[in-house]
Amino acid sequence: MRLGRVIGSIWATQKDASLHARRMVLVQPLRADGTDVGRPTTALDTCDAGPGDTVLYVTSSEAALPFKATHDLTASDATVVGVVDTVDLG
Repeated sequence: MRLGRVIGSIWATQKDASLHARRMVLVQPLRADGTDVGRPTTALDTCDAGPGDTVLYVTSSEAALPFKATHDLTASDATVVGVVDTVDLG
């Protein structure tokens, strides 16, 4: 799992059928101290996260697991799986 911040929403008029009715957001990866690291990534949202929310997201094949299994897996490289209330480094 990775830490990130939702910085926007994404709309696509043409997309894979497995993404129908799925919400997409733009996530900025974060370090544990809250500073940005790397480039933003597109993620499917399972938690109704909004702009400014700190979130946990998964990548790779784990990104397809939160969705109900059908004939095919949902086409996702990143999926938001939780909204973070606080981060305690101490």
